[in-house]
Amino acid sequence: MGKLKNLFNGIKSWLSSNGIVGILGLVLGLILWSFGYKIFAGFSFGVFAIRNWDMLVNLISKKINKK
Repeated sequence: MGKLKNLFNGIKSWLSSNGIVGILGLVLGLILWSFGYKIFAGFSFGVFAIRNWDMLVNLISKKINKK
């Protein structure tokens, strides 16, 4: 039960830090890709990837600055 709770909290924190732009980029990309609009889906996935990249850079910056 503890592992499930940790997983749920991890997903919840990822969703809140990703923000509405990142989540909509992922959802819209999946919808567009399923309808065959691969180029527009690529743009949406790009927004999602950039948002996650920003989160990764911030995490690494915080880890480096703590040392």
